[in-house]
Amino acid sequence: MMKSLLYPFLLLIACGMSAPADENAAWENLQNEAARLTEGLPENDEEAGRTMISARLGEQLEHFQEFLRDHPQSPNRWEARMAVMQIVNSLATMQEREPDMTGQVAELDSIAGDKEAPENIRADAGLVLLQLASVDFDRERSEKAARSLSEAIDKFIETHPEDARLPVLRMTKAQALEIYEPDRARAIFTDLTKDDDPELSGAAKAALELMAMRDKPVDLTFTAADGSPFDLTDLRGKVVLLDFWATWCPPCVEEVPELVATYEKFRGQGFEIVGISLDENKAAFEKFTAENKMTWPQFFDGKGWENELAKRFGIQTVPTMWLLDREGKLVDASPRGRLEEAVSAALAAQD
Repeated sequence: MMKSLLYPFLLLIACGMSAPADENAAWENLQNEAARLTEGLPENDEEAGRTMISARLGEQLEHFQEFLRDHPQSPNRWEARMAVMQIVNSLATMQEREPDMTGQVAELDSIAGDKEAPENIRADAGLVLLQLASVDFDRERSEKAARSLSEAIDKFIETHPEDARLPVLRMTKAQALEIYEPDRARAIFTDLTKDDDPELSGAAKAALELMAMRDKPVDLTFTAADGSPFDLTDLRGKVVLLDFWATWCPPCVEEVPELVATYEKFRGQGFEIVGISLDENKAAFEKFTAENKMTWPQFFDGKGWENELAKRFGIQTVPTMWLLDREGKLVDASPRGRLEEAVSAALAAQD
């Protein structure tokens, strides 16, 4: 998941197009000012350093805005506009407030669609639009967010038909649409299974297998770590989270408190968790689950990445979480980061 809203602050490089001497001097001054952003910061006073950087960014913002007012037709105007947005976001982050993303989306859209802008700048703007749409989709997983992401990808593909990232972007588009337009998503996944990149084609095949899980109930039986038999059909009528995890996986361990809290909150409403552990040390596994009150059924065979169920379902990373609806069908293939919301929605969908 992407953390920053825009690409990291970088030194802006002039396009090489001719410009008046005073304009070139002003642009060079802006570049030098950017290069000095972190010079001379106090070594042992973080707060003072933040204050200095914030003040310098404020000055840079004014200077970039002055440049755009004084040289509205500069060949560097698009880079200056991108820099203004970056500085605004950096200041907002330092001041712990939200920037005006609606205005920035409009600005980015204007740059990405401007045929006079250099191709690399248009590409940067288009990628930032994709990133913002992706953040919205990861946060909401709504149809509106999915369609916005799909449209952002379509626009980028239209303006950059030779870009090397297109296959990956098409994969992202299919993942966004698989719930709301499964036929379109399935067609894209199927086409990508023929891609020359084995990693991408393999991911597309796995995505098709996941889509099949949306169409029919998941079949899952095993002997649990405590020796008791487990059959997923016994949980029909309940929303079930399949959690592929391991005690040696730091993100898995970090998410345990949220898992336990969600389990305790919704269990009485028909929510269950089934763990599939990729641990090899059973004693460590049992100690961890007991200490953290992970009382739900767990599959453990001590084989690590060769775990029988992980291999069967093509698990490539942990943690991996799949949310099944009351019929046992996959309803959400990525509820991490919004687990409580996802579980609540799945419970409400068929009440």
